[in-house]
Amino acid sequence: MEVSSGKKTGTPSPLTDFSQENLRLLLDTIEGITHTREFKAVLNESLEAVRLVMESEASSLMLLDEDSGELQLRISTGPVSEEVAGKRIPKNKGIAGWVVRNRSPYITNDTSKSPEFFGELSEGFRTRNVICLPLINRDDEVIGVVQALNKKEDKDFNESDIPVFEALADHITIAIERTRYVDYLHLRLKEKDVLVAEMNHRIKNNLLALNTLLSIELEGINDETSSRILKNMDRRINSMFDLHNMLIEKNLEKQVRLDNYLEQIAAKIQESMGHIFSDAEITFSGDQIEVSQEQALRCGLILNELIVNIYKHAFTESDEEGEIRVRLEKGEDKVKLNVSDNGVGLPESSDAGNKDSMGMWIVEELSEKMGASIDVVSKKGTRFVISFPMK
Repeated sequence: MEVSSGKKTGTPSPLTDFSQENLRLLLDTIEGITHTREFKAVLNESLEAVRLVMESEASSLMLLDEDSGELQLRISTGPVSEEVAGKRIPKNKGIAGWVVRNRSPYITNDTSKSPEFFGELSEGFRTRNVICLPLINRDDEVIGVVQALNKKEDKDFNESDIPVFEALADHITIAIERTRYVDYLHLRLKEKDVLVAEMNHRIKNNLLALNTLLSIELEGINDETSSRILKNMDRRINSMFDLHNMLIEKNLEKQVRLDNYLEQIAAKIQESMGHIFSDAEITFSGDQIEVSQEQALRCGLILNELIVNIYKHAFTESDEEGEIRVRLEKGEDKVKLNVSDNGVGLPESSDAGNKDSMGMWIVEELSEKMGASIDVVSKKGTRFVISFPMK
């Protein structure tokens, strides 16, 4: 018997011929497909569902290739599934082509008498009977077909199988479209990550070039004030350079390990400021904390200003040994950056206590942008506590 239906997919036939057990299996299968997120997994789940629900020896799913216009066999189940995978047929040929053109189900229980049958895709499998349905998306476009081959126990497919198969085909189509869209979003995110990485690389190179130019200018400057200003600028640029270098080397996306970044900055400042007070040692300790790139950059610049001010003003020539302690603490919803020293305390004339100075102006401005509070304690040295919300 051969049946081709000209009616639109979804026109119901009675379900009385379909067992309650198979209906329950259909519901379970639909739920499984709905919760599957990866495209390949959706195809695998879908084809296994077709084979089980339709009680067939094999099943296959073909999708339209938008570029070539051909139907490509994306996945199949059955004894020759690996052999036929990836094969293509013209969309105007075979039972699948008929279903695409007519947007209707097709049943044949004797392929030798079907004028639409394209022939076997493998010599190792003989197709006795077929039920094939179109996959129609929400835009009313046919995106492919799904078919069950050779009903078990030599049974025939009939019109009562169509509504159940249609219900399954509808959910397969939704799952395919959903996972395709998710894959598209993932691709866009990867493209964005490549652009961000390229941007960080360019910024890093520009900062390196600027740093080199400042170093060249410093060699020819004898004026102490000008030299100090350029050196401060050089250290600030280095802090930004380190962040972008970290983003590139560690392939970071949105979050940065703040503890690693600040420890790196502290070590570089100690190396560059040793000529001011060589006996000062910086010790760093902290919790593992991830923050946004923006927060990391601002926090790094704040730490740079605070440590440089400590080197300049906390210690005297009579001090035998200086200690600078940097501690990063993670609270429930806030981060605390503690920077302290064992120096002479906070004189009114120092940059650290003068908000009109460039160093403290940078600290104040960046703290405000982070929504941070600043506490300063001057007792047996000076301690700065910067508290800011974790993002």
